[in-house]
Amino acid sequence: MLLLVGGAVTIQSTAPAAAAETTLRAAAAKAGLFFGTASSPNRLYPILAQEFGQLTPENDMKPDRIATSSGGLQNTSGADQLVNHAQSNNMVVRGHTLVWHSQAGALQGASQSTLNTFIGNAINRWGSKIAYWDVVNESLEDNNTGRRRNQWPHTMNRDANGDGDYFDAGDTDVIRDSFIRAKQVVQAGGYSTKLCINDYDVEGLTVKGGGPNRKANALYDIVRTYRQYIDCVGFQSHFNDNPNSIITNDLQANIQRFADLGVEVHLSEVDIDDDLSNNDIGTGQAENYRKVVRACLNVAKCTGITVWGISDSESWRSSERGLLFTGGNGNYQKKSAYYAVLDELNKGRGTTPTTPPPTTTPPPTTPPPTTPPPTTPPPTTPPPTTPPPTTGCTATVSLNSWTGGFVATVRVTAGTSPISGWNVQLTLPSGAAVTSVWNANRTGTSGSVQFSNVNYNGAVNAGQYTEFGFQGTGAASGLTPVCTAS
Repeated sequence: MLLLVGGAVTIQSTAPAAAAETTLRAAAAKAGLFFGTASSPNRLYPILAQEFGQLTPENDMKPDRIATSSGGLQNTSGADQLVNHAQSNNMVVRGHTLVWHSQAGALQGASQSTLNTFIGNAINRWGSKIAYWDVVNESLEDNNTGRRRNQWPHTMNRDANGDGDYFDAGDTDVIRDSFIRAKQVVQAGGYSTKLCINDYDVEGLTVKGGGPNRKANALYDIVRTYRQYIDCVGFQSHFNDNPNSIITNDLQANIQRFADLGVEVHLSEVDIDDDLSNNDIGTGQAENYRKVVRACLNVAKCTGITVWGISDSESWRSSERGLLFTGGNGNYQKKSAYYAVLDELNKGRGTTPTTPPPTTTPPPTTPPPTTPPPTTPPPTTPPPTTPPPTTGCTATVSLNSWTGGFVATVRVTAGTSPISGWNVQLTLPSGAAVTSVWNANRTGTSGSVQFSNVNYNGAVNAGQYTEFGFQGTGAASGLTPVCTAS
């Protein structure tokens, strides 16, 4: 079940009951995540609390509604009504949003100082009643460039040393500075609120045609760099037939990649346009929803799914018919997609979906024996009780594998002395090929492939580690990495 305890979110997963749950809210809670929707004060119908355990104000917390030019608050009655409704119905609230180039209202063109004032006022008004805040929304460009937006507030960014990013101490970065302020306010207030970054077209590792999703990679770099301030990532999941917005088979792998950073991942604004199912809002759309929900369920730290509205007619993209209900004004009819989502949620985590999910193989501490150990030790010199100290570096591999593909995470560990750089050699089985890589440089795509550090992860202290990853096609069992330090 899903509880609010002192404003904090507590998800309690109980043993499966004999009968399947009959609402999205109950099925999701039993699976250990929330299932929510976006709404407004004029749509607080009974179905909201019956079917959904989480609520996002669709517009009533955006700066153009509640911010003054000095960073104060105004016109908060709609937001207050939504928060109060959620509290009285034991629903989780996601605040949306604090820093955004769009719908900025009186904040448009404001300084970082003014943004910080607004961030503080908004977080303090609702405190722990807000379980998650979207601190920064849609900071990256469209069209898969992998670059920051060039509109305000990102015009305040300065790359002091000209290295192409905004991650250095001398840089000015509105993302970093906004999250620092938000974290300060949460800590000072003793709130349980978690701080999220939210964006769209970041859902897959790849885009249509198999090319890398540079926008997703840029978001990953931001989260990795500012992990100390960022608690959660929202994949908006507005799926449609734009080449950068389709549902790719590596959605789960990308969710896992972010989850491996230690953050919660949410599918935060889901709608799946009917153009992805040839205008079929029956079985075709249902299967698309099933695939997306299953990708989340198969990753333990994917802790919430929010659809962006209740019914097609009330959606911001009503002509695309991308939600779970038809009808409107409190009179709703369930679509096939609703029943597909309910079915997947009732299966819970770690069950076999319609399309088999990746299975996780943890890296072995020691290589598994190829033959059973002998009953008595062979007449050879036994190994020392304490292994000799290791210099240089070692590497281990963990795999998420599915039919036709895999994602590998490689951990590089320094030995008894620090290292300033590393190189890992892997030999892929016949038929396997690397399609994308993160946190490393790569030479080759098949057979013997070399990976080396990038500029930010070459230095590793003695006994410490860093990680990189890559995605590939084919099968990749039995990988034995060889690490060389420099």
